[in-house]
Amino acid sequence: EGKQKSAVYRVSYAYNSKYLFEASGRYDGNYYFAPGHRFGFFPSFAAGWRLSEESFIKNNFSWINNLKIRGSWGESGALAGSPFQYLSSFGLYGNSAVINGAGTQGLSESSQANPNITWERAKKTDVGLEGTLWNGGLTFEADYFYEKRADILLAPNVTVPAEYGIGLSQVNSGAMSNHGIELTLGTSHHFNKDLSVSLSGNITYARNKLLQVFETSATYDNPNRRQTGRPLGTLFGFQALGYFTAADFDASGNLKPGIATQPWGTVHPGDLQYKDVNGDGVIDNNDIVPIGKSYNPEIIYGISPSINYKGFDLSVLFQGAANRNFYENVFAFDNSSSATLDALNYWTPTNTNATYPRITTQPTANNTQGSSWWVRNGSYLRLKTANLGYTLPGVVMQHLHMQSVRFYVSGQNLLTWSSIKNFDPEVSSSTGQYYPQIKVVTVGLNVTF
Repeated sequence: EGKQKSAVYRVSYAYNSKYLFEASGRYDGNYYFAPGHRFGFFPSFAAGWRLSEESFIKNNFSWINNLKIRGSWGESGALAGSPFQYLSSFGLYGNSAVINGAGTQGLSESSQANPNITWERAKKTDVGLEGTLWNGGLTFEADYFYEKRADILLAPNVTVPAEYGIGLSQVNSGAMSNHGIELTLGTSHHFNKDLSVSLSGNITYARNKLLQVFETSATYDNPNRRQTGRPLGTLFGFQALGYFTAADFDASGNLKPGIATQPWGTVHPGDLQYKDVNGDGVIDNNDIVPIGKSYNPEIIYGISPSINYKGFDLSVLFQGAANRNFYENVFAFDNSSSATLDALNYWTPTNTNATYPRITTQPTANNTQGSSWWVRNGSYLRLKTANLGYTLPGVVMQHLHMQSVRFYVSGQNLLTWSSIKNFDPEVSSSTGQYYPQIKVVTVGLNVTF
C-alpha cells in the first residue's frame, strides 16, 4: 500500500489593497523513497503591487482599471522514478540447478538498489505585469520566468564489468534550466444589444538547456556531439549533401579518390551522401553534428475569436507551435510494409531532385541513417475547435413554454496547416509514430424546460 503525508500552509497579507504578500509551502513525504529520504520541504513566496490603486495612477489615468506588478519564487518537488527503487529487485528463472533429480528455480538480483533516491526539485522564478484598460477594451498579462530543475533521475552512462552481474542504479544527478516569456492579450467590445465581439491570444516562448547529464567522453569531448549545454531533444545526425551521381564513381563502380567512404554497404548513384566533417576520408560517428531543433516546440500560441449576433454565437480556437523540428522516420517497404504516395517521388537518373533515394525492396542501411535529409519543419497551425450555435428568441420560448432552445454544430481538429505530410504534427514524438488526432464534427440540440 502506498502512502503520502503532506503538511500544507499558506499565509496571505494585503495592505490597503495595494501591497500583496503571500508565503506558502508543502512538507511532503512519500513511500517511493527510503526512510531518511522520504520528506521534502518546498516553500514559495509571492508579492504584488497594484499600481492602479496609487493616487498618481488613479487620479490621472481613468482609462487604467487595473495595473499590477507581481513576482514569485518557489520550489516544487516531483516523484522520481518508480516505487521502491531504494530496494533491490529479484527475479526467478528456471533450470537453476538439479537437486535430487529435479530441476529447481533460481533467484537472481535484477536491479541494484539506490537507497539515496529522493525528490526531483525545481526552483521557479516569475516576474509579471498584468492589467485591464478601457473597461475591458484591452486586458494583458506578460511574464518572464526562469526555472532550474535539479536532482533529475538519470541512469549513469558508464560501463561496468560483466562480473558485476547487474546494471547500475539511477541517481539524482541531472540538472536543466528553462526560461522564457509568456504574453496574453484580450479585447472585447459590445457594439449594441445585438452584437458583441471578443478576441484573445497567447504566446509562450521557452528555451531549455541541459546543465548536467551523464555523457561519455565520446560525446562530451566532441563539441559537435555534446548534449550538455544544448536543449533537451536536440536532433543529432549526419549532414546530408544530397545524392551520389554517376560522376562520383569510376568505371568499376568505386567512389573516386577524394570522396569520403561510407560504411553501410556499397553505394550507388541515388544513395545519400554525407559530409565528412572532420576530413578524415571516412564517414563515422565523428561526423555526427546537430541537425535540428528539438521536437519540443520553443513557441506555442493560441488565438480565440468569438462573436455573438442576435441569436447566433460563433467561437473558434486556433493553436499552433513553432521553432520545432520533426524527424520523418518512414521508409518505403520497411519491414515488408507498403509505401506512402510521396515515396513515389524517388530518385532515378531522370528524377535527380527527388525527395526519396533510389527505390529498393528493403530500405538500405546507408539511406536510413539519422541525417538532416529527413528533418522537417515541425511548425503548424491548427483549427482546434469551432462552435456555431443559434438560440431561439425569447418570444418564441414563451410560446413553446420552454426556457431555452439552442441548435449547434461543433468540430475538433478541423483544419491543419503544416509542411509535414503523413504525420500529425501535434503528436508528442520526434518521429510521429503515434495515432493521429481525429477530426470530429458534432451536431446537437440543447433544450431547457
